Amino acid sequence: MKTLFKFVMPLMIVCLVNFGRSEVIYNIQFSPSSPASLALNQNVNISFNYESNEAGGIRIFPRPFTNGSLTPSYAASGSPLYPVGNGTGNAFFTITSGSVIVDHIRFQVLNADQSQLLLEFYIPVHFIFSTHAISNIVMTPTSPAPLQLNQNLSLSFDYTTDEAGGVRIFARPFTNGSLTPSYAASGSPLYPVGSGSGNGTITITTGDVTVDSIRFQMLNADQSQLLLEFFVPVDYHFAQHAISNIQFTPSSPSSFQLNENLNITFDYTTNDAGGVRIFARPFTNGSLTPSYAASGSPLYPVGNGSGSGTITITTGDVTVDSIRFQMLNADQSQLLLEFFVPVDFHFGSHSISNIQFLPTSPAYFTLNHNDTISFDYTTNQAGGVRIFPRPFTGGSLTPGYAASGSPLYSTGSGSGNGWYRITAGDVIVDHIRFQMLDAAQTQLLLELFIPVRFYYGSVTTSSVQDLGTGVPETFALGQNYPNPFNPTTTIRFDLPKQTNVSLKIYNLLGQEVSTLVDGIQQAGHKTVEFDARSLPSGIYIYRLVAGNFVAAKKLVVLK
Repeated sequence: MKTLFKFVMPLMIVCLVNFGRSEVIYNIQFSPSSPASLALNQNVNISFNYESNEAGGIRIFPRPFTNGSLTPSYAASGSPLYPVGNGTGNAFFTITSGSVIVDHIRFQVLNADQSQLLLEFYIPVHFIFSTHAISNIVMTPTSPAPLQLNQNLSLSFDYTTDEAGGVRIFARPFTNGSLTPSYAASGSPLYPVGSGSGNGTITITTGDVTVDSIRFQMLNADQSQLLLEFFVPVDYHFAQHAISNIQFTPSSPSSFQLNENLNITFDYTTNDAGGVRIFARPFTNGSLTPSYAASGSPLYPVGNGSGSGTITITTGDVTVDSIRFQMLNADQSQLLLEFFVPVDFHFGSHSISNIQFLPTSPAYFTLNHNDTISFDYTTNQAGGVRIFPRPFTGGSLTPGYAASGSPLYSTGSGSGNGWYRITAGDVIVDHIRFQMLDAAQTQLLLELFIPVRFYYGSVTTSSVQDLGTGVPETFALGQNYPNPFNPTTTIRFDLPKQTNVSLKIYNLLGQEVSTLVDGIQQAGHKTVEFDARSLPSGIYIYRLVAGNFVAAKKLVVLK
């Protein structure tokens, strides 16, 4: 009898254990990335950066885990001796027999003779190893992308199977945990036993929908037995008119000098035969931002394409909290599409830009290790300014922090730096607050919050409350209350059994802004509080992944 496997999007970090040394691992990359389906003896390659003050050097070992234990039948690389200081490393692992899901990768940092464990943490992943695999999946166009109704999304892949009679492989679109309405998709030929390649197509014929995942299934020849199933997260918007893959440079949140441009790029699709015009405009507190200047629009032709534009503010001191996008027909007599993207862009006489963290986010620290920060600034403050970066957790200053002071930065433009560290406790630093004050520190000139993920000590990502009212029969995600809200709201979800849970907040660009739940949760009716005081007003998406259950809803931050 074959074993059925399923996987969904990976979770984030579950824990970090501190042992009092100054060690950091960051910029961890997996190839293939999680989630993935792999054949036995196929390698997962791992690369990373490290920092260490261990005089004799360190050894770094990533190892696969399943259900809390080392995965059976694994093989993995050893570790060279990494010298004191900064550097890069790599490793690999594979599974040689059986049919298993690797759900975490454990990282251990040890001293040179491996007599002392300096740092240990686990990264949730989803790697399926078995005699059946679908890999090297390529989608054209790549995600994210807008597509017209009845336009094909093309897929290609490699496969491996030991099913004697051959297999059939089906790719199907999903939206919010269910098959996307009005889809059409290719069937499957009979793929012979062994290894080979295949392809298929998917489209949506009516409506205005976003496909958020593609389900892949491998079945035996007569489709009586499911051999493999998994979901690949995507972002494809099918509609008559759509604007997607919006990119802001610099990204939100950022601060600007007056007359400094915000650059915008996007993809679009339209079936309007005469072409369309697309306008991006800044909004503040529900109205067009005063003293703005913005680019016009060329005539974008029917079909799919890409575009760009600019926005700036010429006078005053103002925060842009959303960007309105409008698509109109060629003579601008008909509004075809309109939506708002929440942002946090401050325009004025003071700015902090080109912010760099070392190590970069996300990173996993022992206590007392400095995170170094550099930045550029501009100010017209006559007596100069002082600039203070500080770590925040859940909307407040992180407990147990220590941080650098500020020199007096002169009027004009220049660069600066600082540092912070956590000296005690188990915390996640989720934002760095920047404040620019006058020389005497009596006047706040600029404040900016930058989202990060820095893990210190033994931590979990949220405080989930169990309502204690029994065990539900089905998975469910409730609407947050209150909604709209400022600054906090409560989200309820139901779990009929113990499972891995991920509950994340995204902006309308699809960028993750917060992780509320991340790890194994017991069955029950659950609630978790979301604190949005560091986010601008706007619409956000919260998405629950619990086992194979996926659901998403909207919430509104109103300040």
